Amino acid sequence: MSVWYSFSGRIEFGIFSPNEPKTLPVLSIRPTVAEHVLSVFGRSVHPELFLSYKTRTIQRSNYWARIDITSDGHLVSFTGTRGATLSEVVGSLQQSLPQQRKLLSTLMRGRYVEEVQGKRGLQYRSEFELEQVSAEMFWMLHNQFTTCCSQDELMHAFDSSGRFPFGAISFVHIETRERQLLIQAFHTFPDDYSIVKSTSVFSIAKH
Repeated sequence: MSVWYSFSGRIEFGIFSPNEPKTLPVLSIRPTVAEHVLSVFGRSVHPELFLSYKTRTIQRSNYWARIDITSDGHLVSFTGTRGATLSEVVGSLQQSLPQQRKLLSTLMRGRYVEEVQGKRGLQYRSEFELEQVSAEMFWMLHNQFTTCCSQDELMHAFDSSGRFPFGAISFVHIETRERQLLIQAFHTFPDDYSIVKSTSVFSIAKH
């Protein structure tokens, strides 16, 4: 599976209950891209561990989910009706995370595909890539991310670190199905002209 949300020739890729976005009075500047990690847990991960800038919750007949854009990536929690949970965290190695029931931890370098089998029929699959692009491509994508946000998407524009007149962008596209949740995320890092891209599918096996 390779399903990138299409913003250019190179990069490709329900029912929502949106929460009011949290307003933070402090400057929001994303940490650098160095040593970013994909972590998956067979449990919930407390949102209070993160600076959360945008949040959405989703309720379907077979699952409940919460998606947060955080200071250095995102957090997704997916809980089935039988009580089992899988959580995905994309963030910095410096982020304090629980060690209990950690199922996966992978440095986000190059391109990888990871799969996890959770409890009570929960399944997880993720394809992710850290890509460095030209300045022209980066600026084009930056503009597209800031202008295409709709009801099935989350976007947060971070403040500038000072080197450029614009800051990083986190963009999350959400698709829901009866037994499946698809999350496509793009996190930009202007200082490195880098983009962390991920497509993650959370699903529930039929009995």
